[in-house]
Amino acid sequence: MASKDVAPVLAKEFVNLKLDFDRAKGAKEIEKRYIEKEQGLPWFAFLDGDGNALIHSTGPKGNVGFPAQPDEIAYFRTMLEKVQKHLTDAEIAFLVKSLEEANKKT
Repeated sequence: MASKDVAPVLAKEFVNLKLDFDRAKGAKEIEKRYIEKEQGLPWFAFLDGDGNALIHSTGPKGNVGFPAQPDEIAYFRTMLEKVQKHLTDAEIAFLVKSLEEANKKT
Protein backbone atom coordinates (compact mmCIF):
# COMPACT_ATOMS: atom_id res chain seq x y z
CA MET A 1 0.00 0.00 0.00
CA ALA A 2 3.07 2.23 0.12
CA SER A 3 3.75 1.94 -3.61
CA LYS A 4 4.15 5.18 -5.51
CA ASP A 5 0.79 4.89 -7.27
CA VAL A 6 -1.24 3.69 -4.26
CA ALA A 7 0.14 5.88 -1.45
CA PRO A 8 -1.13 9.20 -2.89
CA VAL A 9 -4.64 7.77 -3.24
CA LEU A 10 -4.66 6.59 0.37
CA ALA A 11 -3.29 9.96 1.48
CA LYS A 12 -6.48 11.62 0.20
CA GLU A 13 -8.39 9.89 3.00
CA PHE A 14 -5.92 8.82 5.68
CA VAL A 15 -3.06 9.96 7.85
CA ASN A 16 -0.80 6.95 8.18
CA LEU A 17 0.56 6.26 11.65
CA LYS A 18 2.65 3.18 12.36
CA LEU A 19 3.22 1.73 15.83
CA ASP A 20 6.18 -0.52 16.56
CA PHE A 21 4.67 -3.06 18.94
CA ASP A 22 8.09 -4.22 20.11
CA ARG A 23 9.72 -0.85 20.77
CA ALA A 24 7.07 1.88 21.05
CA LYS A 25 6.08 2.63 24.62
CA GLY A 26 2.32 2.18 25.03
CA ALA A 27 1.75 0.52 21.63
CA LYS A 28 0.17 -2.61 23.11
CA GLU A 29 -2.14 -0.45 25.24
CA ILE A 30 -3.22 1.47 22.16
CA GLU A 31 -4.05 -1.80 20.41
CA LYS A 32 -6.06 -2.97 23.44
CA ARG A 33 -8.07 0.25 23.28
CA TYR A 34 -9.57 -0.94 19.99
CA ILE A 35 -9.68 -4.75 20.26
CA GLU A 36 -10.05 -7.26 23.06
CA LYS A 37 -7.39 -9.76 22.00
CA GLU A 38 -4.21 -9.62 19.94
CA GLN A 39 -4.89 -10.09 16.25
CA GLY A 40 -1.43 -10.56 14.79
CA LEU A 41 0.38 -8.13 12.55
CA PRO A 42 -0.19 -6.22 10.47
CA TRP A 43 -3.34 -4.98 12.14
CA PHE A 44 -4.87 -1.58 11.43
CA ALA A 45 -7.82 0.63 12.21
CA PHE A 46 -9.41 3.65 10.59
CA LEU A 47 -10.01 6.28 13.25
CA ASP A 48 -11.98 9.50 13.31
CA GLY A 49 -10.45 12.82 14.37
CA ASP A 50 -11.16 12.05 18.02
CA GLY A 51 -9.36 8.70 17.93
CA ASN A 52 -12.51 6.57 17.83
CA ALA A 53 -12.24 3.45 15.69
CA LEU A 54 -14.65 3.58 12.77
CA ILE A 55 -13.63 0.11 11.62
CA HIS A 56 -10.59 -2.12 11.98
CA SER A 57 -8.97 -4.95 10.12
CA THR A 58 -10.56 -7.67 12.24
CA GLY A 59 -13.21 -8.89 9.84
CA PRO A 60 -15.75 -11.69 10.02
CA LYS A 61 -13.02 -14.31 9.53
CA GLY A 62 -10.34 -12.61 11.66
CA ASN A 63 -7.62 -10.08 10.95
CA VAL A 64 -7.21 -9.39 7.23
CA GLY A 65 -3.70 -8.01 7.83
CA PHE A 66 -2.38 -7.26 4.37
CA PRO A 67 -5.45 -8.36 2.38
CA ALA A 68 -4.58 -11.21 0.03
CA GLN A 69 -7.48 -13.64 -0.17
CA PRO A 70 -10.68 -12.63 -1.98
CA ASP A 71 -12.69 -12.43 1.28
CA GLU A 72 -9.96 -10.27 2.87
CA ILE A 73 -9.90 -7.91 -0.10
CA ALA A 74 -13.71 -7.72 -0.04
CA TYR A 75 -13.60 -6.77 3.65
CA PHE A 76 -10.94 -4.12 2.92
CA ARG A 77 -13.32 -2.66 0.30
CA THR A 78 -16.06 -2.62 2.96
CA MET A 79 -13.69 -0.79 5.30
CA LEU A 80 -12.90 1.84 2.66
CA GLU A 81 -16.55 2.32 1.77
CA LYS A 82 -17.50 2.75 5.43
CA VAL A 83 -15.05 5.62 6.01
CA GLN A 84 -15.15 7.12 2.52
CA LYS A 85 -15.26 10.91 2.49
CA HIS A 86 -12.62 11.99 -0.03
CA LEU A 87 -12.03 8.83 -2.06
CA THR A 88 -14.12 8.31 -5.15
CA ASP A 89 -15.69 4.96 -5.99
CA ALA A 90 -13.18 4.70 -8.85
CA GLU A 91 -10.28 5.22 -6.43
CA ILE A 92 -11.61 2.52 -4.13
CA ALA A 93 -11.88 0.20 -7.13
CA PHE A 94 -8.28 1.09 -8.02
CA LEU A 95 -7.07 0.24 -4.50
CA VAL A 96 -8.89 -3.08 -4.55
CA LYS A 97 -7.50 -3.90 -7.99
CA SER A 98 -3.99 -3.05 -6.79
CA LEU A 99 -4.34 -5.67 -4.04
CA GLU A 100 -5.69 -8.24 -6.48
CA GLU A 101 -2.82 -7.59 -8.90
CA ALA A 102 -0.20 -7.70 -6.12
CA ASN A 103 -1.49 -11.07 -5.03
CA LYS A 104 -1.37 -12.48 -8.55
CA LYS A 105 2.38 -11.75 -8.60
CA THR A 106 3.09 -13.67 -5.41
